Amino acid sequence: MRLSREQERILKGREGRILQYAMSYLVRYGTAMEAEELIPITSAHTIFKSLNSVAQIFSPPGALLTKNEIDRFGESLAKLRVKARTTINITYADLDNWRRMGADEETYHSVKQGVDVAKRCGMLPTCSCTPYLMYNIPQMGEHCSWSESSAFLYCNGMLGAHSNRDCAEVSLASALLGITPNFGMHIGENRAGTHRVDVRCELKHLSDWGALGYFAGEASGLGTPVFTGVKSASVEEVKQLCAGINTSGAAAMFHIPGVTPEAPDLESALGGNRPKGETIFDDAARAKVYDRLNRDPDGKVGMVCIGCPFCTPYEIIEIARLIEGKRISPDTRLWVLTDYPTRYLAERLGYDRIIKAAGGELVAGGCPQGFETDACRVGRFATNSAKQAYYAAGVLGNKIVFENLPRCIEIAVKGGT
Repeated sequence: MRLSREQERILKGREGRILQYAMSYLVRYGTAMEAEELIPITSAHTIFKSLNSVAQIFSPPGALLTKNEIDRFGESLAKLRVKARTTINITYADLDNWRRMGADEETYHSVKQGVDVAKRCGMLPTCSCTPYLMYNIPQMGEHCSWSESSAFLYCNGMLGAHSNRDCAEVSLASALLGITPNFGMHIGENRAGTHRVDVRCELKHLSDWGALGYFAGEASGLGTPVFTGVKSASVEEVKQLCAGINTSGAAAMFHIPGVTPEAPDLESALGGNRPKGETIFDDAARAKVYDRLNRDPDGKVGMVCIGCPFCTPYEIIEIARLIEGKRISPDTRLWVLTDYPTRYLAERLGYDRIIKAAGGELVAGGCPQGFETDACRVGRFATNSAKQAYYAAGVLGNKIVFENLPRCIEIAVKGGT
């Protein structure tokens, strides 16, 4: 890779060990991916779950760090400032309600310490898997370094910004240095669609959009799906689409002709090429996805969880409308997942009170798969998210009910299917 004199200085350790590690990550990553240079970025979204986990990134492989070593690392990192607009992904605990979420005191303190260090570095610790909803919205054509499988896909496909699916090490290094390797989705010719998915059924619920994404991810694999038969799409709908695509597949880009910025029409979406594959998403295909994600759905439900990816204010308004005046079964929990700013807005507008009066909880900063506590292993778990249905089974070992939002609220009130 070609490096500037300043980049060479950093790689040699002239700007300190942390930035040396950061530059080393970018050089090794770029070399492996055959990038020829490092390019400036304007935006980063990184994984900063706790100070423990971040300290491990900047330590030799397999090193066992003491608390004093972690604390000293935190103080050193806090003296640096990120060079790009940076938000952080979900953490291991809701910092306001960590006990109810099942976290222990050690986890809480490590998360809080990490958030404090992130703030001192100039990051915005929204602790969110949906940074594009507020405060980190890159413009079309800008280069970014984003982690989180659905967020970076939204960044590319819906915003027209350019990001690869970067890991914690790379996204944090890119944020600190303001640069990232130039390959993959940063290069225009790599962003063309490869697989056409023709939608021939009504997408009535957000869960239908998640099912469409799951179907498309399987059909396109590492390719780029192009959705035809879709005339419009809201933020909430595309959010579920992105999450579904990268649950079953590993796309870096998608197009909806007439909706996404780089695809005014089908020809543009495909880059003038013929699709490598074409498939149809109809009522039968949708039903198959629902059947696949519903794993032993009949019976009592321990938790109904909405908000993967995190709920927007409009989703919270709809949940409050559906639950108002009702009461959740005493044997069932309702968790509504969102970020801290959106929860604060819901509290100010009174929607939090409606949900709590029904027995539900607005959870911020994380999700059951991120917390991974015993409180999230409930036996049978209901959700309207295809992504969460997949991981709540695989990560937490729960039986799964995958349904639309009104049906999920009904299950919460009844306590089962």
